[in-house]
Amino acid sequence: MFGTSRNTLKAVAAILAVTITAACAKSGDKVDSDAKDSAAAATAAGTPMDTGMAGMSGMSGMAGMTGNADQDFLRMMSDHHKGLIAMAHMTKDRKEGGTAVADATKLDAAQDMELDHMVTMLEKDFKDAYSPKVLPAHQAMAEALKSKTGKEYDRTFYQNIIQHHQEAIKMVDGYLPNAKNAMLKQMAEKMKADQTKEIADFQKKVTALGS
Repeated sequence: MFGTSRNTLKAVAAILAVTITAACAKSGDKVDSDAKDSAAAATAAGTPMDTGMAGMSGMSGMAGMTGNADQDFLRMMSDHHKGLIAMAHMTKDRKEGGTAVADATKLDAAQDMELDHMVTMLEKDFKDAYSPKVLPAHQAMAEALKSKTGKEYDRTFYQNIIQHHQEAIKMVDGYLPNAKNAMLKQMAEKMKADQTKEIADFQKKVTALGS
């Protein structure tokens, strides 16, 4: 029963590894450098990008996989949410800025609520006291924002969130065929719908901010 779930989750993790690195490369010179450093460190540690879930855990600090599709999705998505919350926290309290401040506040509240729900499900359904963490690639995205100001900050913030949402949608698409928990499946489908809508909205804002 778990064989199929493991294979699918390995594929999702491999895709996510490439997506995260590519996303960081697009976020600016500092992010590109950090992404390369992370990849180099992974290679040095003997954890190449294409070694599946075990390699992903070693490379990026991603949640270790259990073989249960529902539990593993909760772990992976909890880590993923933690990364977006890191970017939202530093953005929502900015003194300057346009719509990014308001959008960051909304994102922070929504993802905090979902993260709390996922951690509670892990504890209740799997007796798993998992502590979500910010992945190095997402921390690099957050760090890269510190050097930005004005429209450049807002534009980079939206670009990072778009890329981050795209990663999440890939994770959801990989999880859904193996979902067993009806409530979690419904939650994942809502995440995909909400983030697909936000991607379209944020892409328009990036265009409005110009190059």
